[in-house]
Amino acid sequence: MIGEKAATEFLEAIAERVAEKLLPTIIEQLKTESNSRPDITMDVNEAAPYIGISPEMLYKLCANKRIPHIPLSSTGRGRPKLLFSSASIDLWKKEQEKMHYKKEGQSD
Repeated sequence: MIGEKAATEFLEAIAERVAEKLLPTIIEQLKTESNSRPDITMDVNEAAPYIGISPEMLYKLCANKRIPHIPLSSTGRGRPKLLFSSASIDLWKKEQEKMHYKKEGQSD
């Protein structure tokens, strides 16, 4: 039992040291990958599947100013034309994820 505990502690210490050395490299790669994606301008029919919702839901989010978008003048018929930046949508999704995630031991 003592040998098993010592081996476990030894392996955990190695894992921590490896993680400390690799973490900065991994973070830098993730930053580079997210920055290398071009910013694409999308309309409602392109942005809705990009986000994973229906166009109707996307219009509702825009009407309530809950999602970043660029409203263009209405043609007088139907809904106004809306444009979305993929970079803004990606950032919005990350913010939504943070708002709806509670770390263990974190209080409300």
